[in-house]
Amino acid sequence: MNGNTARKDRSAPSMREAVERLERELIVRALEASGGRQSDAARRLGVSERVLRYKMKKYHIVRSTKVSVVDKSV
Repeated sequence: MNGNTARKDRSAPSMREAVERLERELIVRALEASGGRQSDAARRLGVSERVLRYKMKKYHIVRSTKVSVVDKSV
């Protein structure tokens, strides 16, 4: 099975989809736990602030007093 083979079972998420969902959830939780402070959230996640900002943009996560995900579709 190579990377170009289409998945036959569409009921289960692909590995990429599962990883993205988990990554998004971890980022949201870290931001909530840090009161929306990106530097603290990045430290909790073990990534740089730049990586965190990139992922937030990728997953449409908006920082405010209450962290929210604008678009959950991936």
